[in-house]
Amino acid sequence: MRLAFIIPSLRNPSGWRSHATSFLYAIRSLVEPVLFVAREDYPEAEKLFPGWEISQLPTTQRSAAGSERGTSRLLNCYWHIRRSHFPDVDLVHSLEAYPTGLVGHWLAQRMGKPHVITIHGTYGVIWRERRIDRPLYEAVLRRARMIYPVSNGTARLLQEYFGSAIKTTRIKPILNGNDFWKQVHPSQALDRRMPKIPTILSVGDVKPRKGYHTCLESYAIVKSSLPSARYLIAGQVRDNSYNAQLQQTIRDRHLADITFLGALPAEELSRCYQESSVFFLAPQQEGLQFEGFGLVFLEAGAYGLPVVATRTGGVPEAVQDGTTGLLAEPGDYQGLAEALLRLLTEHDLARELGRANRSHAETLTWERNAAEQFQAYQEALGAA
Repeated sequence: MRLAFIIPSLRNPSGWRSHATSFLYAIRSLVEPVLFVAREDYPEAEKLFPGWEISQLPTTQRSAAGSERGTSRLLNCYWHIRRSHFPDVDLVHSLEAYPTGLVGHWLAQRMGKPHVITIHGTYGVIWRERRIDRPLYEAVLRRARMIYPVSNGTARLLQEYFGSAIKTTRIKPILNGNDFWKQVHPSQALDRRMPKIPTILSVGDVKPRKGYHTCLESYAIVKSSLPSARYLIAGQVRDNSYNAQLQQTIRDRHLADITFLGALPAEELSRCYQESSVFFLAPQQEGLQFEGFGLVFLEAGAYGLPVVATRTGGVPEAVQDGTTGLLAEPGDYQGLAEALLRLLTEHDLARELGRANRSHAETLTWERNAAEQFQAYQEALGAA
């Protein structure tokens, strides 16, 4: 089976780049890939995929029709595809919803082949409020052979916001993969000791969708019951109104032992995981932005950490409530605080959930993802 893959972005580190690299190396044992990347990404593609068949397009992402420059780039890409000849393939797979999916749709039309799309959380629904892009995106969804959201939570929101466009399109959620567990020796996860200082760790950029305002309120309750607790936050911090709101909460609640570490190199982040007691994040839906899956919970699992999180988006598929962690409703800082206190004081329970989280991470591999994706390709081609 020979497949064309439209890759959204490669030049800078991102979830798209991590997903594309890990997935493509896993699926390569099952299909023959032909990669399509933006011209600006071509040098990086050659480094990441040496010896692979790679074709260039004027753009594949970052070119929404809502701006004059974006429209110009998309039109340039459209006419390039119309005028060009491409390698023969059986199927075209866009690794992001839009505008990557629009480019993939054009390419599939030019080749006369079926088109399928992977959808990553927020980026599959934010076009609902874009007046110019929405009809284009709806047409892409309507004409796709199959759509693969990265979680059932993402699939539900896609149905909620674009149900009329996808009523005849088959939706098949395929959970994300990970390889975090390969980078952490099992003994670090299974034989870990509880740190002397009860330590809560959050990892993720500091923005409203990650729920740090709820995290701070929960931590205030924890701190009043467990004064020795501390809270580490690893992730990019921007000088904006949300960060100012968090700092005000810290002052108002007289919170101590909170450290904003910023974005950390891999070695320092690994050390934080090893020195922590529990992983904590409280994602919530902010408008059309939500947590599509939550790979960071599996990263915590690689180190044998139990999780406290919120029941939103795709989080319940990354965190198994009562098995790998404890979930509460978004905004329920009292319930989250109670869950944190349980895991900070009931060490046997924390170890049990942490070990289960390691096992969960080892189950959700890229190889498993690729095998499910290959079966989905066969189904899509069989539906021709």
